[in-house]
Amino acid sequence: MTQVDQTEMPKAFDPQAIEAGWYARWEADGLFVADPQSDRPKFAMCFPPPNITGELHLGHALQTAIYDLIARYKRMAGYEVLFLPGYDHAALPTQNVIERQLAREGTTKEELGRERFDARVNEWYAQVGATIINQLRLLGASMDWSRLRFTMDSRYYRSVMTAFVAFYERGWIYRAPRIVNWCPHDRSAISDLEIEWQEHQDTLYFIKYPVEGGGEVTIATVRPETMLADTGVAVNPEDARYKNLVGKTAVLPLVGRKLPIVGDDAVEKDFGTGALKVTPGHDPLDYEIGQRHGLEIVNGMHPDGSMDVPDLPYDGLPGLEARARVVADLKAQGLLVKEEPYVHEVGHCDRCHTIIEPLISEQWWLSMSELRDNAVAASEAGKVRWHPERYERTYLDWLRGLRDWNIGRQLWLGHRVPVYHCANGHQVVSVEPPSQCTECESTELTQDTDVLDTWFSSALWPFATLGWPDETADLEAFYPTDINCTAREIIKLWVSRMIMTGLEFMDDVPFEDVVIHCVVQAADGRRMSKSLGTGVDPRDLLAKYGADALRAWATSVAMSSQDVRFDESRVEGYRRFCNKLWNATRLVLRTPGTPPSESPGTLEAREHLEDRWILSRLSAATRDITTGIENFKFQDSINAAYAFAWNELCDWYLEAVKDRLREGDSAAQDVAYFCLDNLFRVLHPFMPFVTEELWSRLPGERDYLVRAEWPELHDRYVDPEAEVEFGLVIGIVEEVRGHRQAAGAPPRGGRLQLDGQHDSLARMAARLAQVELVDELDRGTPLAVVAGRVSFPAGAGDAQREKDIKKLEEDLAKVEARLDNPEFREKAPAEVVANLEERAAAIRQALARLKGEDA
Repeated sequence: MTQVDQTEMPKAFDPQAIEAGWYARWEADGLFVADPQSDRPKFAMCFPPPNITGELHLGHALQTAIYDLIARYKRMAGYEVLFLPGYDHAALPTQNVIERQLAREGTTKEELGRERFDARVNEWYAQVGATIINQLRLLGASMDWSRLRFTMDSRYYRSVMTAFVAFYERGWIYRAPRIVNWCPHDRSAISDLEIEWQEHQDTLYFIKYPVEGGGEVTIATVRPETMLADTGVAVNPEDARYKNLVGKTAVLPLVGRKLPIVGDDAVEKDFGTGALKVTPGHDPLDYEIGQRHGLEIVNGMHPDGSMDVPDLPYDGLPGLEARARVVADLKAQGLLVKEEPYVHEVGHCDRCHTIIEPLISEQWWLSMSELRDNAVAASEAGKVRWHPERYERTYLDWLRGLRDWNIGRQLWLGHRVPVYHCANGHQVVSVEPPSQCTECESTELTQDTDVLDTWFSSALWPFATLGWPDETADLEAFYPTDINCTAREIIKLWVSRMIMTGLEFMDDVPFEDVVIHCVVQAADGRRMSKSLGTGVDPRDLLAKYGADALRAWATSVAMSSQDVRFDESRVEGYRRFCNKLWNATRLVLRTPGTPPSESPGTLEAREHLEDRWILSRLSAATRDITTGIENFKFQDSINAAYAFAWNELCDWYLEAVKDRLREGDSAAQDVAYFCLDNLFRVLHPFMPFVTEELWSRLPGERDYLVRAEWPELHDRYVDPEAEVEFGLVIGIVEEVRGHRQAAGAPPRGGRLQLDGQHDSLARMAARLAQVELVDELDRGTPLAVVAGRVSFPAGAGDAQREKDIKKLEEDLAKVEARLDNPEFREKAPAEVVANLEERAAAIRQALARLKGEDA
């Protein structure tokens, strides 16, 4: 790659002018393609596959920034890096999209038929599949696009079928009726982890159930329509109110069914009346109680959520309509005791937001006991490290209580369960569609209509994307991968299952490090959501501030110990940082003289204090940036880079050597170019576009920055003496500036006397402070600074000083008036009073400085 003509450098940084061009060049030159045959040490990451239906959101932006930071850093550190992209078929949301399209066309998937529906889905995938992938390019994601995978591509489909068959042959997959979370809209089971809980304002109904032999027991429920499927009543055996009822029989109102009254420790004595109607077919807790006591299971609901109670007047009614009818009939029979308002959390499908109905359904299940035990053992052996560490406890607590996994879904879209039924009632389980039954050779075979849970296929991502079950070069070179980075809400859904399947099929964990990033909230603390109007489209931020600013912000907050409220001003701040880098580079490039033909690998800079100091600070910053990345404390890295670039290099060093650069001082040029060269290297993983552009403009023939080596300065330039001495210069200058501002003096002028400092240090301090260096102060009121005194001409800024004094005296009077008020002191919180006292003290100090008094 040749050097860019320096004369073409615009006055201001424009991200829109450079980003697309650099990405196209990186991709065209194959800079992101991994070579499994390389002699370099291998480093691999499989990007969490975003939903094909999705659009780029701030979560993607934050996650991509972290992944790409690590990928670029590892390449520069000498690794052969595979950063593998892909996307997920998103079965449920995609089916919902297609069904809405069909509804607008006046038809349904059932009328279309399964084959034509599949064709419609594939056509839609082709239209939208590239959308989110191209959006990842906008962020600068250095992914190996030659290895792009899709969870429905033919090779991945075969991997999923292979895993199902392997589990089945181990005896771990079975079919059984159990209670599941049922979505009446999608008419499919969903997992516990795919439920969205919402607060509802409901009514708690108190209903009398007659007891055989006399008496009654009153229960409380928010869903009286489900009582039609009751098969028992439960009380806590320690509840003195009901001990005499255990073993007796209640009679179900409106139905007449006999209900055994049982004692069970799961019943909460303090909820409602302390007596629980037990509906094993429609409540997970009731199901468990029913299993313990052998209660009958009655399914009182159709798959669409309407009532399934033959021979009763409520049969076929929607749930809410049935509720109203049941309540009216109970009132008419004198069985409704009372009604109370009741606030509680109700589960909704997280995709279509329909209220979930627990019901009994025949489903495919995967036994988790051996998978769970292997995963726990791997964690206890330290095979997976968590960042932050506290999330390992979340993972293990959930894992140890893990139950069998409902892997079937009653959808049309997804990986069809590879189970085939013949006309004679036999069952064949096969990766490839069989031509005949293996038992009776019948050729009349029908495939099971269920599809697999999307998370079943996603669980195979780290090795199926590399070619498993085939023994490929990629699988040998890049498995196990190194890092998985995600949000905490899918630790259970995804991370745990990848670990379990990796151990089962590859005999090794799929990654060594799990990095859990924060969740970005809206500015007011609510969750980001388009429907709530709290969403922020990162494409708007990219257009406004550029990818580098958005990425730098993302890495600065990603590993926060708690969720972060979005603050656009911080993104804007990193946009200004890009411009600061741009202007600093322009300044150095415009200096006269002959710049070095290339940035030297090492420098000898012993003559000038400022050169020694900035090289020592560069060494420290490089160390801190590297350590932060290695320890997954990315905020420490970007903060160290920012502080060095803005505060030390731009504000102090370039200001200190400005005259030397103007005079063509080669030593100053060498140091400035050396600092920029190394700064762009360590900033590149965070801000790839602006650093690549500026790197290309430095002197000499240069390869891509993305292929440059990571700086290893070690302690070569560490110079404690220079840091102390230049630190003294900074202290003097800052105190002079503070006195000048307080005095209202002009930005230039004044006299500085320093005690016992060598000439070069004193001259530098005076020049940077823009004052005259003198041996003695013979006029003006001297003000103390580090190792000396400064004075400004009499009357300098007097008018402004008097104005400032007056304003401060007014502020102090207001604060003191509040503090002198006994009623205020009595009623105000202690912290408010303390804050006011601190404010008063600060104002008094400021006044003392302005008046030249002893503060």
